[in-house]
Amino acid sequence: MGIGMNIRAIKVRLATVKGDFGFKFEFGRGLTVIRGSNSSGKSTLFNCLMYGLGMDELVGGRGEKVLPYAVKEFFNHGEERVEVAASEVFVELENSSGASITLRRAIRDTARDTKLVEIFEGGHLTVPSAGLGSPKPTFLFDPGSAKKQEGFHHFLETFIGYQLPSVATTSGGMTKLYLQAVFAALAVEQKRGWTDYIANIPFYGIRDARTRVTEFLLGLSVFERQAKRAELDADSMAIDTNWRRAYDNLCQAAAVNGVVIEGLSVTPTALLDASSVQFVKSNGQTKISLAEHVGQLRAEHAALGAKAEAYGKASGAEALQELDSASEELQRLSVLHERATANLALQKASQEELCTLLAEANEDLDRNKTALKLRDLGAQMEIDVATDHCPTCHQPVDDTLLFGIVSGPQMDLRTNIEYLESQRRMLQRQINGSQEEIRQSEIAVADVAARLAAKHDYRNSLRGDVSTGAAESRAIVRRQIQIELELSNLAGFETQAATLLINLEGAAARLAVNQAARRALPKDAYSEQDLLRIGLFEKNFRSNASSFGYESAEIRDIRISTDTLTPTLSDLELREIITKPKASLIADSSASDFVRLIWSYLLALYQTSATRGFEGNHPGVLLMDEPGQHSMRSSSQHALLQLLSGEGKLQSIVAASFDENESVFKEATAGLKFKLIEWEGKVIQPLQ
Repeated sequence: MGIGMNIRAIKVRLATVKGDFGFKFEFGRGLTVIRGSNSSGKSTLFNCLMYGLGMDELVGGRGEKVLPYAVKEFFNHGEERVEVAASEVFVELENSSGASITLRRAIRDTARDTKLVEIFEGGHLTVPSAGLGSPKPTFLFDPGSAKKQEGFHHFLETFIGYQLPSVATTSGGMTKLYLQAVFAALAVEQKRGWTDYIANIPFYGIRDARTRVTEFLLGLSVFERQAKRAELDADSMAIDTNWRRAYDNLCQAAAVNGVVIEGLSVTPTALLDASSVQFVKSNGQTKISLAEHVGQLRAEHAALGAKAEAYGKASGAEALQELDSASEELQRLSVLHERATANLALQKASQEELCTLLAEANEDLDRNKTALKLRDLGAQMEIDVATDHCPTCHQPVDDTLLFGIVSGPQMDLRTNIEYLESQRRMLQRQINGSQEEIRQSEIAVADVAARLAAKHDYRNSLRGDVSTGAAESRAIVRRQIQIELELSNLAGFETQAATLLINLEGAAARLAVNQAARRALPKDAYSEQDLLRIGLFEKNFRSNASSFGYESAEIRDIRISTDTLTPTLSDLELREIITKPKASLIADSSASDFVRLIWSYLLALYQTSATRGFEGNHPGVLLMDEPGQHSMRSSSQHALLQLLSGEGKLQSIVAASFDENESVFKEATAGLKFKLIEWEGKVIQPLQ
């Protein structure tokens, strides 16, 4: 199914004690002009149409509150006030496949909620039938209305032929490019719709929503790349989570067993080689591998076994000698523990000092950046002191925050910011390294403390052996049990470590694939084909602006920015305002000229999307409420209607008062083919 939508008709029915009131109009397939005075109900018709399409957010809110009281509370019929008992709106739509549907939505009803939109098969407004048949109920605004089968916006999206992409949010996640955001470029209401190129986009947390809508309507290929990049980002986050979980579990198991890990990165790396990861035991001074440590423990256990067999034959002198040896070892371990503890305290103190320096650097950096920002803004406003000159005596002013505080050469603000940035990066690296040193020192302190406690128990047991003259050494048995327990724990650690290293290797392999896929993505935001579409969009925009009589700038100098996809002049977004071009952050354009730019922009979106070979996602419908803002010349309005009428496959519905002047209306529509909708008096009248 292709992409497209045509609005065939609208009907609003108000049930009253005086009978049914309201209005019913059919729209042409090309240009339809809705002519009415400012108080006749022209905007009522437009807003009811938006309400019936479920696009009430584009006219100021959700629900029936966006509609005037005349369609939900009361209206005047002649001199009589008529109360509205119930009211509803019908809208008939047709898609590119020729399928027709009729939508029904309550405005005021005791039984049906305004969030309910009923869908009837067939066009019941243009081809009256005996009955509407059974409706398909859908809902609005509640969670899932854009994604669930029962959601109205999901239904309308499918009916038009859309598959709306996912886009980045301001919070860093992804969300759908909601249909209401797209419709903001298709329907422009009177009050706020002419304030921006695509105004009134409801807030859904979409980053650069205006640009995303333009990219979608032009059919740019950025969404495929964004989806791929988002997929890679999600995979990166999963890799990082898996890596850190395995790393933390490994570090925790190592710390419990007094093991230090070397050769393993805290952050994921695709270059992990499990064979290069080393497990060592450290006493704060010397390091040995875990395998060597296990060998030493087993040798000690065997020696203790031999000593136990000969214990009964040993002399008292030998027992005392063993006691002296244990006491010396205990004293040596006490010294090691004291040194390791002191070293750990020094490392922690050093880290605290580094953190203080980092906080000061961040504070200085923030002050300098703020000063530079204020100076740059002042320079743009031509303030003398911002251009390094005193406004009173016109003498040079030093570009520094330290003037008068220090003597000698001083760095200017930009140089100082660069210096502080490098200092901050250096301090952060030092803090990261300090954290790793502290972690290893804590493991070493815990290991020495455990060995110290074990040796203390062994010496006490030896003293008991000597004092009691036991035939069997309780000290040897105690030490053997300690060794056996440590060996068992280390064996369990090695098994756990092997499993965790396999997990880390898997994460490293996934990261390598992820990085390769990222390198394969195009580096530029837009492909060559996208740039051709943007170039055609720019050409159409300039042509339209010229046709509409835009005068505030040279049209040939206007460009469509590849950053925002909006018109720019000298790299500044082209809007209305200002009296001094030099002091302005945006280019000059009168209010009416800015409205001409909006006309040009919205029409160029369709023209580009409808060009053979450059087909985009514009559904071929454009609604404008009072486009002749700011006393627009009738010649400009004629140019707009002429271009709209000339687009054979574009359905355009324009509601305008034409300054309530017959001559202005005739001049604006002279020689054009269009369907006219107008009425006498108020739009709400008795229904036939």
